[in-house]
Amino acid sequence: MFCIGHSVSVLVLVLCLAQHTYSGKVLLWPGEYSHWLNMKNIMTALLEKGHQITVLIHSGTPTIKANQSSNCSFEIIPVSFTPQDTNDLVDEMLLYSLYEHDSYIQAFLKIKAIFEKTIEKNKELCLALFKNKELLEKLRRAQYDVVVTDPMFFGSELLAETLDLPFVISFRASFEFHLLPAMFCIGHSVSVLVLVLCLAQHTYSGKVLLWPGEYSHWLNMKNIMTALLEKGHQITVLIHSGTPTIKANQSSNCSFEIIPVSFTPQDINDLVDEMLLFSLYEHDSYIQAFLKIKAIFEKTIEKNKELCHILFKNKELLEKLRRAQYDVVVADPMYLGSELLAETLDLPLVISYRASYGNTVERLCGQLPAPPSYVPGTGVHYTDEMDFSQRLKNSLFYFSQDMLFHIFGTMILDTLFTEMTGKPTSFCEVIGKADIWLIRTYWDFEYPRPFLPNFKFVGGLHCKPAKPLPEDMEEFVQTSGEDGVVVFSLGSMVKNLTKERRNTIASALGQVPQKVLWRYSGEKPDTLAPNTRVYDWIPQNDLLGHPKTKVFITHGGTNGIYEGIYHGVPMVGIPLFGDQSGNMLHMKTKGAAVILDFNHFQAQDLVDAVNTVVKDPSYKESAMRLSRIHHDQPMKPLDRAVFWIEFVMRNKGAKHLRVQSHNLSWYQYHCLDVLAALLATVVLVTLIIFKSCCFCVRKCCLRSKAKSKKE
Repeated sequence: MFCIGHSVSVLVLVLCLAQHTYSGKVLLWPGEYSHWLNMKNIMTALLEKGHQITVLIHSGTPTIKANQSSNCSFEIIPVSFTPQDTNDLVDEMLLYSLYEHDSYIQAFLKIKAIFEKTIEKNKELCLALFKNKELLEKLRRAQYDVVVTDPMFFGSELLAETLDLPFVISFRASFEFHLLPAMFCIGHSVSVLVLVLCLAQHTYSGKVLLWPGEYSHWLNMKNIMTALLEKGHQITVLIHSGTPTIKANQSSNCSFEIIPVSFTPQDINDLVDEMLLFSLYEHDSYIQAFLKIKAIFEKTIEKNKELCHILFKNKELLEKLRRAQYDVVVADPMYLGSELLAETLDLPLVISYRASYGNTVERLCGQLPAPPSYVPGTGVHYTDEMDFSQRLKNSLFYFSQDMLFHIFGTMILDTLFTEMTGKPTSFCEVIGKADIWLIRTYWDFEYPRPFLPNFKFVGGLHCKPAKPLPEDMEEFVQTSGEDGVVVFSLGSMVKNLTKERRNTIASALGQVPQKVLWRYSGEKPDTLAPNTRVYDWIPQNDLLGHPKTKVFITHGGTNGIYEGIYHGVPMVGIPLFGDQSGNMLHMKTKGAAVILDFNHFQAQDLVDAVNTVVKDPSYKESAMRLSRIHHDQPMKPLDRAVFWIEFVMRNKGAKHLRVQSHNLSWYQYHCLDVLAALLATVVLVTLIIFKSCCFCVRKCCLRSKAKSKKE
């Protein structure tokens, strides 16, 4: 049934891509009555967009007339039952549903009779279709692009497989809900997504309180801020005095509130450099690594604690923010406090998010389903196709991260939040109240998995068409000839490398036939070749969109990966820290990247990786396929992010999109209480039967003995 969730997503694209100019051939398999009404609307919309439609019906249809539309063709499957037979069966079902029955047995027998008649008609239809070799061959020769179907009748799904075609299902729900897994929520969220396009002209001006993160996190938030400003919203950016990234005078169109803290921008940069050095280079032992992680974690928490203490003890600032009467808090939870601030001000919360380690925050606080059988935790380098040992390790990884989260969450985060509010407060409960989670990925990157209605994909919201390069850079690029250029960047946070590493990289780049543009602000390598130019900063998006760019060598940050996907550029990944290894594994799995280990690759390894990606056309083809998927959306990711923020503002929140599992205990969520009740019932019934049997045996034996004694 996952295909249904995916198919519904595709169906929305069919209807909503108003500017899409693709003309294809569609094989339509409709249902009857109201099902046909919905399918007819889809058919009309597809016809208006220039698609060729063939409607596949059977001769016993009571609803659809083959001459209803001159713009499409009909293929009729001859069957023995008539339209009246179908109507009679429906009437029989209605009479059963409308009136009560004398007993459950009578009801069961009636359902059984109706079910058998329905199955017989479905069987006849399938046999009439799949034994008609001439019709199947005709449909195969027509070379349709997709089968769009309502599964009221059996056979459409098998037909799509027989013709080797993708299929899209128009679906409401099946009678037995166990047939619909967690992906139903995606179908629901996609339905809500239609509102995005319907309300495109809606003009709502509100007040937004923005709580951004640092470095690349700020880049994403800045794009959202700019888009909101362009739509006339009033923005207040809440920052602290120790931010190394955000300047309060960066925009004259919004206001800034600055929280004074004792730590400086250099303190933040030093902490980040310390984390980078730990991540980049190997350690002597696990104990050494653990102690280093612990030290970095403690420094980070201390700065977060100070920020929270200063903010929530500043009654004047809190009162000022309360009087401003904002409509929403939009936050990147890189720093603690935004979720508690939203609750303190009684405002809806929209979170800009990528992923937490082990997906703990999304799973435990956001209630996001993550079956360990096919959803690898962030930090585990597995794909969605895992063997037994990998599923075991993934499950144990989830369990270990849950335990760590509960231990440290209770000891540190819950204690801090309780202190700030003056009452027992759980971090997980507070952040779990977020109305919308804007996830900075999309299905071009993600493995297929279940998501909830209040989780929205905005991957690549910062991406845009390439602009012309600076004159000197364009001149250098044009000298590359047919070989093209390589764009190389390890991100803005890596400002220096060891002499050995930078010389290895420079030596390798000097051996490739392409010209290389390398973003690197550290000490220049001794082995820098004439084909390589080093820049403190490069217009990365514009370079990746340049027709001469052949390869993108990247550390695997989400922003850089999405610029590569947007422009269809294959990659060589050199992941450094955080989620970057997992990000590059996604790209490798999808056939668009080669991965190297930062600490172990030699110059020849990098040369071979670049040559492989350039010379093997499959990498470019895969990158272009991902690019087509990314661009084939109902609306741009940035527009989607803005829409959902405005949606929350207009509706004073989006609690109707939050699942009921937020209000369930862990044993209720997993139905352990139900399982316990069922097991108790089985044990009780078994015990009663056993005792009854024992009683009967004793009675029989006693009678036999009494009888033998009398004899």
